[in-house]
Amino acid sequence: MKISIQELKAKIIPLFIHLKPAEREVIADYLIYAEMCGGGIGTQGIAKLAGGSPIQDIIPTGEIKAQRETPVSALLDGAGNPGILIAQKAADIAIEKAKKAGVSIVTAHNFRSSNGAQSYYVEQIAKQDLIGIMCSRSSSTAVAFGSIDPIFGTNPVGYAFPTTSDPIVFDAATSAMTFYGCVIANARGEKLPEGIAFDKDGNPTTNPADVIEDGALAPFGNSYKASGFAMLAELLAGPLANGAFIDNKTYDKEWGAAIVAIDPKILVDMDKFKKDCSALVAAIRAARAKPGDMIRLPYDRARENYNASLASGTVEIDEVIYGKIFG
Repeated sequence: MKISIQELKAKIIPLFIHLKPAEREVIADYLIYAEMCGGGIGTQGIAKLAGGSPIQDIIPTGEIKAQRETPVSALLDGAGNPGILIAQKAADIAIEKAKKAGVSIVTAHNFRSSNGAQSYYVEQIAKQDLIGIMCSRSSSTAVAFGSIDPIFGTNPVGYAFPTTSDPIVFDAATSAMTFYGCVIANARGEKLPEGIAFDKDGNPTTNPADVIEDGALAPFGNSYKASGFAMLAELLAGPLANGAFIDNKTYDKEWGAAIVAIDPKILVDMDKFKKDCSALVAAIRAARAKPGDMIRLPYDRARENYNASLASGTVEIDEVIYGKIFG
């Protein structure tokens, strides 16, 4: 179904009664961005308002604050705030510090909800002529390669590089699909693809409810490589954030995030760097495509969806999820 962007925002903001007006705006802006990028099939937008632990029910215990800080780093205590607020704060700090010092790293812990698409934050960093790298961890939802036990979260990894035009952006879960993909499939009464999920006893399943109820997802491509990147996210957004790690679906424990921002000028000429990044993109697009196919870079489709939504002033959203949230 289609809804105007302004109407959707007007419906989202009143749900967050536990937050300040400016904080509601931050979360609404993120959720609408995710829906605009998703083209009606996104898993990182208003689906976070549905399911068993909707983010609008979160009651923070305090203000987000730095527990440790240097000119190039910060460790944030999220004080139980929604992950989106914490990730935005971390990105803002990372940008500010990298612009002054040339490089920065910000980690965060003490939150219990998804911070959403890593692309949202790293693209903001790239638009400031910085390189942005981000990863996040959550309660255990995905197996390690060769295991049937939930070990890692969906543990997304994202990065963005500035160019002479739109940034290069990449964002992907290290699991076979996102957890909220399971939430949406369950709400629609759909099955999961074969070979990507296990029930609580380690049996293969196509029922999304089995994953939600103490089952697990496979690593992307059922690969040790994806499992290795999941472990990287777990290390950076767990121990390096002074937070929980491999918590086996104990949802009362902390989630975590890590953001790195790098100013290319500390190593190379900025104009040349952006031109070289653009040339790299052009070279990829100029490669021969398979018959009947075309070359696409990560984030191409999301950007096309976003721009089309922006031009029309409307956003395509899932009718079933919308009904569950707003009635």
